[in-house]
Amino acid sequence: MTSATVSDAQAWERQWRRAPDGRDDADRVAREQRNPRWALVLDALTRTFGRLAGLRTVELGSGRGDLSALLAARGAEVTLLDRNDTVLSQARRRFDRLGLQADFVSGDLLGDLDRFQGRFDVSCSLGVIEHFRGGRRARAVAVHRTVLRDSGMTVVSVPHALGVPYRMWKLYLEVRRWWPYGTEIPYGKGELRQLATAAGFRRAELHASGFWQSVGDHWGRSVLGLSPDWVARRSWLDPVLGGTLTMLAWADTGTE
Repeated sequence: MTSATVSDAQAWERQWRRAPDGRDDADRVAREQRNPRWALVLDALTRTFGRLAGLRTVELGSGRGDLSALLAARGAEVTLLDRNDTVLSQARRRFDRLGLQADFVSGDLLGDLDRFQGRFDVSCSLGVIEHFRGGRRARAVAVHRTVLRDSGMTVVSVPHALGVPYRMWKLYLEVRRWWPYGTEIPYGKGELRQLATAAGFRRAELHASGFWQSVGDHWGRSVLGLSPDWVARRSWLDPVLGGTLTMLAWADTGTE
């Protein structure tokens, strides 16, 4: 294990050690539901499968399972996979509090996931694969395809390399030596599309969104301690400078 990997592991251990209280946790789920990303994902899933109820989904590197909570609330059969047992325990408490069902699996998304091969209709990750370098980035995308059925769909969301508010915020924290997240390398559309093709996805869409959300969350919330109510507002800058890049990818070329 490299020193960078140790540093990253320690960084995330510190992040997950601070469990949110019930109110803060509910706010996090509600914020994800207001996120333009959720509207995009919900529309794509509905167009692809016609329903969410009964879909078998897995969130890789799930953390507390923000997306999985929204999927479970609509009847999906969700699995959360994370290598950190502390955050999986927090996820269990969240799902219990919300009255939602889920399977919680301790495992590394770059580890041996053969038992999950071809098992799920939907695989997803939010803010995970940007924490890898080099060939591990390709492996992180490929595992989303490995766990899918042939008719399945993947959702991958990462920081956008052209998201100026995000990039400036990250640089500011790094210069001040306040950056808490270890390795984090954002993606451009070209790299993500190339990795999806190499992983065997037959079709992929790339959507940038959340310019104002990036301004509000990265500068208003993180730096200034504010909670602006305009973060979900759409902007004509979203397709170019949006802070979030979301890939929707399909294992086959069937119609939605």
